[in-house]
Amino acid sequence: MISKKIDCFEYGQLLFENYSTVLSNENVEDRIINTFNGNIEPDYFKENNITPRVFINEFLLRYYPNETSIKSTFINNVLLKSTNHVTVFELKVGNSRLDLCKINGISTAFEIKTELDTSVRLEHQMEDYFKTFEKVYLICSESNIDKMIDKIPKECGIYTYYSTKTGRYIFKKKRSAIKSSQISSYSQLSSLTKKDLQVYFKCKYDIDKDSMIEMIINSNTNKEINKIFKLCLKNKYLKKWEFLLENKSDILEIDYQWFYKNLLSPEIVYQ
Repeated sequence: MISKKIDCFEYGQLLFENYSTVLSNENVEDRIINTFNGNIEPDYFKENNITPRVFINEFLLRYYPNETSIKSTFINNVLLKSTNHVTVFELKVGNSRLDLCKINGISTAFEIKTELDTSVRLEHQMEDYFKTFEKVYLICSESNIDKMIDKIPKECGIYTYYSTKTGRYIFKKKRSAIKSSQISSYSQLSSLTKKDLQVYFKCKYDIDKDSMIEMIINSNTNKEINKIFKLCLKNKYLKKWEFLLENKSDILEIDYQWFYKNLLSPEIVYQ
């Protein structure tokens, strides 16, 4: 059993810091035992018929609401309610790194601010996202919304969430996003790689990226660039998204992003 005197948030933080998807099952168990330092019985996993990995996943989702927990549950509870789209993890946009974006007929950006985050960079992040995506949403806890709302434009949509006593996250759309009027072809093209620009805009690869972007802007309309930008992202990340969807039932929520990036069989990684 687990001691009732422990600080679950503190232990969640320690577990997250010490966990890695590529650890062996034995190492995962050892790190749990060491982290709890006598506050969990050595035979806890056998008695409760739970693997160490599943234990960490459930413990973090319930007691440590960081970006990883919120991101995976938002995917499960919101994004997977719709079909025919591609989700992208961790995309560099300007000087920011976007948490999630969804590409279908519309490009939609999602910035997550958990109870562990501040609003220090939020205004700058919003500037980057509104120049690049057609719609932008902020995802934040109900207890944190008052600290964030003054940092986002009125066109930004809002999802709030709260955690139930059983550890489930409930998401609610508080405000729908309004289509951005600030989209910049330069910002969209800058978020793509040189190879992307070469393949989708037929650029010569032996020139620098800024020259590529200038050439594309001079020979295409903003509407054409926006359409190809979305097509590029959708095609580029389709395989990764489909892999996650096909294997989701075998992947722990805290590992979604790792498997999305690496495309390795969970059966092999978790053995």
